[in-house]
Amino acid sequence: MKKADTYVTPNQEEAGKFLHGALMWRGSVTPRLLPGLLLASCYPLILALIDRYWTPLPYLNVTPFEYIGAVLGVVLVFRTNAGYDRWWEARKLWGGIVNASRNILLAALSYGPDNAVWRREITQWTIAFAFACKESLRQSQNFDELKDLLTSQQIQELQAAQHMPYFVAGKIAKLFDQAYRRHDINETVFKELERQRTYLIDCLGGCERILKTPMPLVYAIKARRFILIFLLLLPFSLIEKAGLNSVLIFLLVAYPLLSLDRIGFELQYPFSTNSLSHLPLHGICNTIKANGLALLESVAASRTDNEN
Repeated sequence: MKKADTYVTPNQEEAGKFLHGALMWRGSVTPRLLPGLLLASCYPLILALIDRYWTPLPYLNVTPFEYIGAVLGVVLVFRTNAGYDRWWEARKLWGGIVNASRNILLAALSYGPDNAVWRREITQWTIAFAFACKESLRQSQNFDELKDLLTSQQIQELQAAQHMPYFVAGKIAKLFDQAYRRHDINETVFKELERQRTYLIDCLGGCERILKTPMPLVYAIKARRFILIFLLLLPFSLIEKAGLNSVLIFLLVAYPLLSLDRIGFELQYPFSTNSLSHLPLHGICNTIKANGLALLESVAASRTDNEN
Protein backbone atom coordinates (compact mmCIF):
# COMPACT_ATOMS: atom_id res chain seq x y z
CA MET A 1 0.00 0.00 0.00
CA LYS A 2 1.23 3.45 -0.90
CA LYS A 3 2.43 5.52 2.01
CA ALA A 4 1.35 9.09 2.65
CA ASP A 5 3.33 11.82 0.96
CA THR A 6 5.69 13.36 3.44
CA TYR A 7 5.90 17.10 3.81
CA VAL A 8 8.52 19.28 5.39
CA THR A 9 7.41 20.92 8.61
CA PRO A 10 8.57 24.42 9.59
CA ASN A 11 10.82 22.91 12.26
CA GLN A 12 12.56 20.74 9.65
CA GLU A 13 13.01 23.79 7.42
CA GLU A 14 14.57 25.70 10.30
CA ALA A 15 16.76 22.86 11.55
CA GLY A 16 19.88 23.88 9.63
CA LYS A 17 22.77 26.02 10.72
CA PHE A 18 22.24 29.65 11.65
CA LEU A 19 23.85 31.00 8.50
CA HIS A 20 21.78 28.67 6.34
CA GLY A 21 18.59 29.85 8.04
CA ALA A 22 19.57 33.50 7.76
CA LEU A 23 20.31 33.24 4.04
CA MET A 24 17.39 31.00 3.05
CA TRP A 25 15.58 32.29 -0.02
CA ARG A 26 12.73 29.79 -0.36
CA GLY A 27 9.95 30.57 2.10
CA SER A 28 11.24 34.10 2.74
CA VAL A 29 9.26 37.27 2.07
CA THR A 30 12.42 38.90 0.67
CA PRO A 31 11.85 37.87 -2.98
CA ARG A 32 8.39 39.44 -2.85
CA LEU A 33 9.70 42.61 -1.19
CA LEU A 34 12.93 43.13 -3.10
CA PRO A 35 11.60 44.86 -6.25
CA GLY A 36 9.52 47.32 -4.24
CA LEU A 37 12.32 47.86 -1.73
CA LEU A 38 14.84 48.69 -4.45
CA LEU A 39 12.34 51.05 -6.04
CA ALA A 40 11.74 52.73 -2.68
CA SER A 41 15.49 53.24 -2.23
CA CYS A 42 15.43 55.61 -5.20
CA TYR A 43 13.50 58.08 -3.03
CA PRO A 44 16.29 58.79 -0.46
CA LEU A 45 18.87 58.64 -3.26
CA ILE A 46 17.10 61.41 -5.19
CA LEU A 47 16.77 63.51 -2.02
CA ALA A 48 20.46 63.03 -1.20
CA LEU A 49 21.49 64.06 -4.71
CA ILE A 50 19.24 67.11 -4.59
CA ASP A 51 20.71 68.10 -1.21
CA ARG A 52 24.29 67.69 -2.41
CA TYR A 53 24.21 69.06 -5.96
CA TRP A 54 21.25 71.41 -6.14
CA THR A 55 19.81 72.94 -2.98
CA PRO A 56 20.00 72.03 0.71
CA LEU A 57 16.89 70.33 2.04
CA PRO A 58 15.25 71.03 5.41
CA TYR A 59 16.58 68.69 8.08
CA LEU A 60 14.65 67.00 10.87
CA ASN A 61 15.93 65.94 14.26
CA VAL A 62 16.44 62.18 14.45
CA THR A 63 15.19 61.91 18.04
CA PRO A 64 11.43 61.91 17.28
CA PHE A 65 11.97 59.06 14.84
CA GLU A 66 13.35 56.88 17.61
CA TYR A 67 10.09 57.15 19.54
CA ILE A 68 7.95 56.83 16.43
CA GLY A 69 9.92 53.73 15.42
CA ALA A 70 9.17 52.12 18.76
CA VAL A 71 5.45 52.77 18.37
CA LEU A 72 5.56 51.52 14.79
CA GLY A 73 7.23 48.32 15.96
CA VAL A 74 4.39 47.67 18.40
CA VAL A 75 1.82 48.22 15.65
CA LEU A 76 3.57 45.79 13.32
CA VAL A 77 4.03 43.15 16.02
CA PHE A 78 0.31 43.33 16.72
CA ARG A 79 -0.41 42.87 13.01
CA THR A 80 1.95 39.89 12.81
CA ASN A 81 0.49 38.28 15.94
CA ALA A 82 -3.04 38.73 14.61
CA GLY A 83 -2.03 36.96 11.39
CA TYR A 84 -0.31 34.17 13.31
CA ASP A 85 -3.38 33.65 15.48
CA ARG A 86 -5.42 33.03 12.34
CA TRP A 87 -2.79 30.64 10.97
CA TRP A 88 -2.49 28.70 14.22
CA GLU A 89 -6.26 28.45 14.71
CA ALA A 90 -6.55 27.04 11.18
CA ARG A 91 -3.89 24.45 12.01
CA LYS A 92 -5.71 23.43 15.18
CA LEU A 93 -8.96 23.05 13.27
CA TRP A 94 -7.26 20.78 10.77
CA GLY A 95 -5.78 18.82 13.63
CA GLY A 96 -9.37 18.32 14.77
CA ILE A 97 -10.32 17.04 11.31
CA VAL A 98 -7.45 14.54 11.44
CA ASN A 99 -8.41 13.28 14.90
CA ALA A 100 -12.15 13.09 14.18
CA SER A 101 -11.50 11.20 10.93
CA ARG A 102 -9.38 8.66 12.79
CA ASN A 103 -11.98 8.33 15.55
CA ILE A 104 -14.77 7.73 13.04
CA LEU A 105 -12.85 5.06 11.17
CA LEU A 106 -11.60 3.34 14.29
CA ALA A 107 -15.08 3.12 15.82
CA ALA A 108 -16.86 2.31 12.54
CA LEU A 109 -14.45 -0.43 11.49
CA SER A 110 -14.15 -1.91 14.98
CA TYR A 111 -17.80 -1.81 16.08
CA GLY A 112 -19.59 -1.46 12.75
CA PRO A 113 -21.23 -4.13 10.60
CA ASP A 114 -19.24 -7.10 9.38
CA ASN A 115 -19.83 -6.02 5.82
CA ALA A 116 -16.87 -5.42 3.51
CA VAL A 117 -18.82 -3.09 1.22
CA TRP A 118 -20.02 -0.91 4.12
CA ARG A 119 -16.54 -0.75 5.63
CA ARG A 120 -15.06 0.23 2.30
CA GLU A 121 -17.64 2.95 1.74
CA ILE A 122 -17.32 4.50 5.20
CA THR A 123 -13.54 4.54 4.77
CA GLN A 124 -13.58 6.15 1.35
CA TRP A 125 -16.12 8.84 2.26
CA THR A 126 -14.40 9.70 5.54
CA ILE A 127 -11.16 10.14 3.61
CA ALA A 128 -13.01 12.09 0.93
CA PHE A 129 -14.28 14.56 3.53
CA ALA A 130 -10.75 15.85 4.21
CA PHE A 131 -10.02 16.25 0.50
CA ALA A 132 -13.38 17.95 -0.05
CA CYS A 133 -12.55 20.42 2.73
CA LYS A 134 -9.15 21.13 1.20
CA GLU A 135 -10.56 21.77 -2.26
CA SER A 136 -13.47 23.82 -0.91
CA LEU A 137 -11.17 26.08 1.12
CA ARG A 138 -8.88 26.51 -1.87
CA GLN A 139 -11.83 27.04 -4.21
CA SER A 140 -10.74 24.18 -6.42
CA GLN A 141 -12.08 20.78 -7.52
CA ASN A 142 -9.00 18.64 -8.05
CA PHE A 143 -9.71 15.13 -6.73
CA ASP A 144 -6.97 13.17 -8.48
CA GLU A 145 -5.92 11.66 -5.14
CA LEU A 146 -9.38 10.07 -4.79
CA LYS A 147 -9.47 8.30 -8.15
CA ASP A 148 -8.39 5.06 -6.50
CA LEU A 149 -11.20 5.34 -3.94
CA LEU A 150 -14.18 6.87 -5.75
CA THR A 151 -15.66 6.12 -9.14
CA SER A 152 -15.73 8.72 -11.91
CA GLN A 153 -19.44 9.20 -11.34
CA GLN A 154 -18.98 9.73 -7.59
CA ILE A 155 -16.25 12.30 -8.24
CA GLN A 156 -18.48 14.11 -10.74
CA GLU A 157 -21.33 14.18 -8.22
CA LEU A 158 -18.93 15.53 -5.61
CA GLN A 159 -17.68 18.26 -7.95
CA ALA A 160 -21.24 19.21 -8.90
CA ALA A 161 -22.36 19.57 -5.28
CA GLN A 162 -23.13 23.09 -4.08
CA HIS A 163 -21.08 22.46 -0.92
CA MET A 164 -18.66 19.58 -1.42
CA PRO A 165 -17.79 18.81 2.24
CA TYR A 166 -21.48 18.90 3.21
CA PHE A 167 -22.22 16.47 0.37
CA VAL A 168 -19.63 14.04 1.73
CA ALA A 169 -20.89 14.49 5.31
CA GLY A 170 -24.34 13.51 4.05
CA LYS A 171 -22.92 10.30 2.57
CA ILE A 172 -21.30 9.48 5.91
CA ALA A 173 -24.55 10.20 7.78
CA LYS A 174 -26.49 7.86 5.46
CA LEU A 175 -24.03 5.05 6.12
CA PHE A 176 -24.36 5.55 9.89
CA ASP A 177 -28.15 5.59 9.61
CA GLN A 178 -28.11 2.49 7.44
CA ALA A 179 -26.04 0.52 9.95
CA TYR A 180 -28.15 1.75 12.89
CA ARG A 181 -31.47 0.85 11.27
CA ARG A 182 -30.19 -2.62 10.50
CA HIS A 183 -29.07 -2.97 14.14
CA ASP A 184 -25.45 -3.45 13.03
CA ILE A 185 -24.35 -0.82 15.55
CA ASN A 186 -25.91 -0.02 18.89
CA GLU A 187 -27.19 3.36 19.99
CA THR A 188 -24.07 4.23 21.97
CA VAL A 189 -21.77 3.69 18.98
CA PHE A 190 -24.19 5.52 16.69
CA LYS A 191 -24.26 8.58 18.94
CA GLU A 192 -20.46 8.65 19.18
CA LEU A 193 -20.08 8.36 15.43
CA GLU A 194 -22.58 11.17 14.93
CA ARG A 195 -20.74 13.30 17.48
CA GLN A 196 -17.49 12.89 15.58
CA ARG A 197 -19.20 13.61 12.26
CA THR A 198 -20.70 16.79 13.73
CA TYR A 199 -17.26 17.78 14.99
CA LEU A 200 -15.88 17.45 11.45
CA ILE A 201 -18.48 19.95 10.24
CA ASP A 202 -17.71 22.26 13.18
CA CYS A 203 -14.01 22.26 12.25
CA LEU A 204 -14.87 23.02 8.64
CA GLY A 205 -17.11 25.87 9.80
CA GLY A 206 -14.20 27.33 11.76
CA CYS A 207 -11.97 27.15 8.68
CA GLU A 208 -14.62 28.85 6.55
CA ARG A 209 -14.91 31.60 9.15
CA ILE A 210 -11.18 32.27 8.82
CA LEU A 211 -11.38 32.13 5.03
CA LYS A 212 -14.28 34.55 4.72
CA THR A 213 -13.33 36.98 7.49
CA PRO A 214 -10.01 38.69 6.67
CA MET A 215 -8.30 41.16 8.92
CA PRO A 216 -10.19 44.47 9.16
CA LEU A 217 -9.18 46.63 6.23
CA VAL A 218 -9.22 49.77 8.35
CA TYR A 219 -6.39 48.40 10.50
CA ALA A 220 -4.27 47.40 7.50
CA ILE A 221 -4.73 50.86 5.98
CA LYS A 222 -3.69 52.64 9.17
CA ALA A 223 -0.64 50.43 9.73
CA ARG A 224 0.60 50.87 6.16
CA ARG A 225 -0.14 54.60 6.17
CA PHE A 226 1.92 54.92 9.35
CA ILE A 227 4.81 53.06 7.69
CA LEU A 228 4.57 55.24 4.59
CA ILE A 229 4.66 58.53 6.53
CA PHE A 230 7.56 57.27 8.64
CA LEU A 231 9.62 56.26 5.58
CA LEU A 232 8.80 59.44 3.68
CA LEU A 233 10.10 61.63 6.52
CA LEU A 234 13.02 59.43 7.59
CA PRO A 235 15.53 60.61 4.91
CA PHE A 236 15.19 64.22 6.10
CA SER A 237 16.68 63.15 9.46
CA LEU A 238 19.54 61.22 7.83
CA ILE A 239 20.81 63.28 4.91
CA GLU A 240 22.50 66.01 7.00
CA LYS A 241 24.98 63.62 8.62
CA ALA A 242 24.89 60.55 6.38
CA GLY A 243 24.66 62.06 2.92
CA LEU A 244 24.51 59.37 0.25
CA ASN A 245 24.91 56.75 2.98
CA SER A 246 21.37 57.61 4.01
CA VAL A 247 20.21 55.30 1.19
CA LEU A 248 21.78 52.31 2.92
CA ILE A 249 20.40 53.32 6.31
CA PHE A 250 16.97 53.82 4.73
CA LEU A 251 17.12 50.28 3.32
CA LEU A 252 18.17 48.83 6.68
CA VAL A 253 15.18 50.49 8.35
CA ALA A 254 12.62 49.87 5.58
CA TYR A 255 13.49 46.19 5.13
CA PRO A 256 12.37 44.92 8.58
CA LEU A 257 9.34 47.23 8.66
CA LEU A 258 8.06 46.11 5.28
CA SER A 259 8.99 42.50 6.05
CA LEU A 260 6.89 42.44 9.21
CA ASP A 261 3.98 43.99 7.36
CA ARG A 262 4.29 41.37 4.60
CA ILE A 263 4.60 38.49 7.08
CA GLY A 264 1.42 39.64 8.80
CA PHE A 265 -0.30 39.70 5.41
CA GLU A 266 0.94 36.24 4.41
CA LEU A 267 -0.18 34.64 7.68
CA GLN A 268 -3.74 35.91 7.20
CA TYR A 269 -4.38 33.37 4.43
CA PRO A 270 -3.44 29.90 5.75
CA PHE A 271 -5.33 28.01 3.02
CA SER A 272 -4.15 29.82 -0.10
CA THR A 273 -1.29 28.19 -2.00
CA ASN A 274 -0.19 31.70 -3.00
CA SER A 275 0.69 32.36 0.64
CA LEU A 276 4.27 31.60 1.67
CA SER A 277 3.22 29.86 4.89
CA HIS A 278 0.06 28.12 3.75
CA LEU A 279 -0.89 25.00 5.67
CA PRO A 280 0.35 21.71 4.12
CA LEU A 281 -3.20 20.51 3.47
CA HIS A 282 -2.11 18.13 0.72
CA GLY A 283 0.19 16.27 3.09
CA ILE A 284 -2.39 16.30 5.91
CA CYS A 285 -5.08 14.83 3.63
CA ASN A 286 -2.73 12.15 2.32
CA THR A 287 -1.87 11.25 5.91
CA ILE A 288 -5.58 10.78 6.67
CA LYS A 289 -5.89 8.67 3.53
CA ALA A 290 -2.93 6.45 4.35
CA ASN A 291 -4.04 5.97 7.97
CA GLY A 292 -7.60 5.13 6.91
CA LEU A 293 -6.59 2.59 4.27
CA ALA A 294 -4.08 1.01 6.64
CA LEU A 295 -6.77 0.64 9.31
CA LEU A 296 -9.22 -0.83 6.78
CA GLU A 297 -6.61 -3.33 5.66
CA SER A 298 -5.73 -4.20 9.25
CA VAL A 299 -9.36 -4.78 10.25
CA ALA A 300 -10.00 -6.89 7.16
CA ALA A 301 -6.94 -9.03 7.88
CA SER A 302 -7.92 -9.41 11.53
CA ARG A 303 -11.44 -10.56 10.70
CA THR A 304 -10.06 -13.01 8.12
CA ASP A 305 -7.74 -14.49 10.75
CA ASN A 306 -10.66 -14.83 13.20
CA GLU A 307 -12.74 -16.67 10.59
CA ASN A 308 -9.87 -19.05 9.95
